[in-house]
This record gives sequence, C-alpha cells and structure tokens, in this order.
Amino acid sequence: MEQIVEGKKKSFIKIFSVIIGFVILIDFIIYIMNRYIEELSPYVANISVIFLVVISCSFILIKYFSKYSYTLEKEHLTFHRVIGKRRFQILRIDYFDLIGIFPYREEDEKYTYNFTFDKEGEDVYIGQFIDNNRRISFLFTPNEEILKRLKRMLKNKE
Repeated sequence: MEQIVEGKKKSFIKIFSVIIGFVILIDFIIYIMNRYIEELSPYVANISVIFLVVISCSFILIKYFSKYSYTLEKEHLTFHRVIGKRRFQILRIDYFDLIGIFPYREEDEKYTYNFTFDKEGEDVYIGQFIDNNRRISFLFTPNEEILKRLKRMLKNKE
C-alpha cells in the first residue's frame, strides 16, 4: 500500500522570485570574490560558483518540486522523497521496531524526521521507533487506511 503526499501548490511568481533571489545572491558572491579576493585563483572561484549553483538548485527542487511517499510493505514502513520519476529512500522501519503512533501536538517532543509539508492540522501524526537502543521520532500525515493498518499492527504486536 502506498500514499503520495504533496505540498500545497506554490505560485509561479513565488518560485520565480526564489530563483531570481538565488541568481542575485550567486552574482553578488562572484562580485565579492573578484573584487576583494584578488589572489584567489580563477579555478577556486569557478568551483565555488558551481558548488553554489548545485546547492541552490537542490534546495529549489527539494523545497518546491518534491513529494513524499509512504509505503507499507510486508515487513516494514518505508519513506521516500519523490522528485519527478526518481525515488530516494529516506527511512525504512521494520514493524517490530515501531513503538507507537500518536496525534502530533506542537508541545510534543522533538522529532528527527519530518515527512510532512505542513505540521499543522489534525492529520499530522508522530511515530516512534527504536534504532540502536535509541528512540527516534518522525512526523507524517498518513491517510485513514495506512493509519488503521499501522495501529492494528501495533495492537497485534502487544
């Protein structure tokens, strides 16, 4: 069973302004490097520009064009980040490692993983599991069917 979670659609103007902001920031950094750090090799400047472009493009792709996938398989729960047709596994939890799933409140404990786009609302849950004798928490927004199966699995585990 799989669920795809998408963020709210962002306006074209907002995405375009973020891209223009990154272009202006990179141009400003190039200006500073050329103006005030004259002994800096052109190769170092080019490598740093490439690094900045890769970082800014990655940020824009992850922030504005990615989705999350929650997959219930036979023995584990898997979380993926989906960008286009590519899936990147972020977390895989075996069922016997799960401790519990509870509705999320902001005053609740801190979490390690966030698989939501909006932490507000009644459909946000916090899950806990054990990994290497440490309790780790994650946020997610499961649909009714996935939530029922996870709670049933936790109940049968006891």
